[in-house]
Amino acid sequence: MSSSRALELVGDPEIAARIIPLARLVESRGRRSSGIAALDTLLHGGWPRGGLTELSGRRSSGRTAILRAGLGAALAAGEATALVDAGGTLDARALPAGAPLWIRCQPGQALKAADLVIGAGGFGVVAIDLCDATLRIPDAAWMRLRHAARAQGTTVLVAVPHPRLRSFAAAAVELDGAATFLSDGPPLFSGLDVRAACRRGARDAAPANDEARSSCVSLAFTCRS
Repeated sequence: MSSSRALELVGDPEIAARIIPLARLVESRGRRSSGIAALDTLLHGGWPRGGLTELSGRRSSGRTAILRAGLGAALAAGEATALVDAGGTLDARALPAGAPLWIRCQPGQALKAADLVIGAGGFGVVAIDLCDATLRIPDAAWMRLRHAARAQGTTVLVAVPHPRLRSFAAAAVELDGAATFLSDGPPLFSGLDVRAACRRGARDAAPANDEARSSCVSLAFTCRS
């Protein structure tokens, strides 16, 4: 249903703007690849379309690496992507080829910026990196972001230091990792060993006749990945 047709039927512009077309609901079903085969297996296909996915873990737990992989997979599939960088610590040279729309802002502006980007339409994946921010975010903000993602069929990845989204997340993955160093010579950083545990979302995507799978996987990121 087009926006003009919705307005014609309900007569109220504000209500018409909140109507989700059937095509968008169909599109919102299914998954988008995370760009990491083990995570796709854990989540039964990847990140949910049209919903929020929470990536929680302390610093050096692999949050940024997983965000980059998800953005890269979407770009490779020909989709538009955006990254809301609330900490301003990301090195632009680390962005995937094709470079997503990159927005640097203060943590308190991150959800508003993401909401505007998603509402503009046309983005397959929008990633929000809140870094180590501890600001209080009201439930209404998460609810508004979830509605926008559902309306546009956008996959929204939210990286946070601790679990925060609760039931607003269609999927939630907790990360625990440690840096690894070269064994020969000086202690130079070589990568991350990460354990990813799915806390929400995988069971809903599993086929009815699927056998029980592990709820966690081990991942390894090198300084070249």
